[in-house]
Amino acid sequence: MKVFIETYGCTLNQADSEIMKGVLSKEGAEIGGSADEADVVILNTCFVKTPTQQCIIDRLRKLAGKRVVVAGCMPSANRRMVEKISPLAPMVGPCSLSRIHEAVLAAYEGRKEVFLEKKPEDKYLLPRSREGVIARIPVSEGCSSLCSFCVTKLARPVLHSYAERSILNEIERCVGAGFREIQLTSMDAGAYGLDSETNLASLMGKIDGIKGKFLVRVGMINPEHALRMLPELMDAFKSKKVYRFLHIPLQSGDDGVLEDMGRRYSVDGFRKVVEEFRREFPELTLATDIIVGFPTESENAFEKTIGVIKEIEPDVVNNSKFSPRPGTKAASMKRLPNDVVARRSRLMSALCREISLKNNRESIGSRFEVLLTEIRGSNMAGRTHTYKQVIVKGGELGEFVNVRICDAATCHLKGII
Repeated sequence: MKVFIETYGCTLNQADSEIMKGVLSKEGAEIGGSADEADVVILNTCFVKTPTQQCIIDRLRKLAGKRVVVAGCMPSANRRMVEKISPLAPMVGPCSLSRIHEAVLAAYEGRKEVFLEKKPEDKYLLPRSREGVIARIPVSEGCSSLCSFCVTKLARPVLHSYAERSILNEIERCVGAGFREIQLTSMDAGAYGLDSETNLASLMGKIDGIKGKFLVRVGMINPEHALRMLPELMDAFKSKKVYRFLHIPLQSGDDGVLEDMGRRYSVDGFRKVVEEFRREFPELTLATDIIVGFPTESENAFEKTIGVIKEIEPDVVNNSKFSPRPGTKAASMKRLPNDVVARRSRLMSALCREISLKNNRESIGSRFEVLLTEIRGSNMAGRTHTYKQVIVKGGELGEFVNVRICDAATCHLKGII
């Protein structure tokens, strides 16, 4: 049986697709090809934003007549929406990946099966199928937050941290197999260990002891968790095996809006984390997230957010327009006019592009050791020790090369080996 998997969304979803490939391959399925050639198509869905939701809905309609399994966050968060579009499609949630083969068989035979458990299973007991030199390592499922705008909490509602030993064994295995970039992934890496007797900093310290040359990218950390373990977290980032890359979401520069969002930190708390990290790591690459147009965002609140972005000058900003997600508290709030939200989004995006380009241009003329992680057409893409993306010609996947930066764009650097 030929199975094709399309993956939408975050690194955690990509890791889940690797597990689905592993489970199906163990059962004898042939993975790959294209949707047209496949006997069964799996859509591993994301549900975090309205545009992504619409893209998946359009894709499901285009696949009408094909045998389809709908997996991931969409069926877990809103089963009725999936059934309205594809009433006969089997469904598999992110906590039921061990049942993916049953769902594929059901789709092939024209039966409907639904596997939408909410209690996380131990994914480290399941096989994985990876390609390339990047290993995506889930450290936890769910999170400890209750943000008023977040629908992903409905899809992955329970915080479940995986055992340190399981994570470390998997990383050791991956490094031994030739993987050179380890991505610690979860909904909120900072929440790791809240349900057990460990934390992210402790895990990172143990990863540092694994033999081999590799680099670790730490996933998004919410500010309240960074503040909770700030000294030990910064100590863990001192490891030469950890990218000097911090992804910490701001969302809004106004404390009132943060409270309405259900965020558990203040703007000053966010500032403290950024200031402490930059004091310790001056070369740090800083990434953050912004939501413009939240229902209670006044013009003054938006200007405050603009002010914070100008102040901290982040290298990467994931700028999103608010979209009401079904089942969330914020969905019942009165929305701002579309033209207001669109204007604020344009202003924020323009500012962030300007800052990113300015920051990247500061690297022109510098030399870095770059880990080559992806093939981009006739070029290679890699990462500096601060996780800046560099495009070069030549080299091999997984190779560490010395690169001189000759040019810069908004989202990447250009270099010569």
